[in-house]
Amino acid sequence: MKIPFVLHIDIDAFFAAVEVMLNPYLKGKPVIVGGMPDERGVVSTASYEARKYGVHSGMALRTAGQKCPQGIFVRGRYHVYSRISEKFIACLTRFSPRVEPVSIDEAYMDLSGSRYLHSSVYALAEKIKQTVERETGLSVSVGLGFSRLGAKLATEAAKPGGLFFVADEKTFISNLTLEKIPGIGNHTLLILQAMGIKRVKELERAYPAIWKRSIAPHFYSQSHYPAAREAKTKSFSRETTFPEDISDRDMVVSHLAYLVDRLSVYLIDHDYFAGRVEVKARFSDFSTYTKRMPLEYPTYSYNNIWSRALFLLDQLMKKKKLPLRLVGVKVEDIAGQRDLLPFISIRSEQLSRGVTDIKRRFGFSSIFTARELLLEKIYPVERDAIVLKTASLTK
Repeated sequence: MKIPFVLHIDIDAFFAAVEVMLNPYLKGKPVIVGGMPDERGVVSTASYEARKYGVHSGMALRTAGQKCPQGIFVRGRYHVYSRISEKFIACLTRFSPRVEPVSIDEAYMDLSGSRYLHSSVYALAEKIKQTVERETGLSVSVGLGFSRLGAKLATEAAKPGGLFFVADEKTFISNLTLEKIPGIGNHTLLILQAMGIKRVKELERAYPAIWKRSIAPHFYSQSHYPAAREAKTKSFSRETTFPEDISDRDMVVSHLAYLVDRLSVYLIDHDYFAGRVEVKARFSDFSTYTKRMPLEYPTYSYNNIWSRALFLLDQLMKKKKLPLRLVGVKVEDIAGQRDLLPFISIRSEQLSRGVTDIKRRFGFSSIFTARELLLEKIYPVERDAIVLKTASLTK
């Protein structure tokens, strides 16, 4: 009998679940993470109680407030979510050397070798689920399949908080509606539905070429773990939407400096070097511009990244005589090592590492650059973060 060996695991309503864990009063209530209902921005995560009212990730906060006026809105604590995510991934790596994180709250695992150390792959999956829930304090959904697609869809069937195994993967997927299949975009979905095609099996009959290209490869992969996407992360970014449009350059600079600070510490904590920086600006008329430039050499230095980010921001602010709505920064060309040439001075990197050590010991907010201090006038400051109104953390 063929044994499933691909496991997909997903933390249920991650951000909202963390907020409930930290504040038990919220248990059983419609929790909406991302900001306040009268603010700009979008929902990051909604609890299952809030989803009953039609609230979902990516929805405008004001729309969410209209759909669920009794909802409890929280801004989110992304530094806390990141720490729990790291604990989540570390827990998974104890069960398999092949763990593939795909976001802050989900991952795939190859159990083809680990399963021989347990009575069955199903017992192993159950043990992984119980261990993660015990150590993180959060509910997870788990799916077992013969392919990534099968495991992912099994997890969707297991939500919330269950474990699901697809015995006949092809039949199971063939009977699903197209909107449940990852990779089929909204535009394609609307076209196919207009042509009367709603399920995967109908797509196979009517358009076998499309089915073979998009669905069939999942069924006919070889017996080993399907080839993973390139593991090296290409970029990291941080951005924030302002509570109100900002014309004051110094205030915009202060936001950007804080975002660069977060990125520099992240690079140091994960032993990464960045080779290029990009800055993003969105004006009050919603027009959005980006500019990028290479760093002098691959680095994690705050000062090196900051000097170029500031230059790029000034270039962007010349585009229009309008206040800004959003600012963001991204570092790209990420590498785990570099060739260090003799003429490169690493004093700036040593300074950044020293500052990061202080932040680790006494909290991120224990030391800031002077240019970041303006933010303390308009945002709450916690031990490990300045609580921006609508912060975004992406990989």
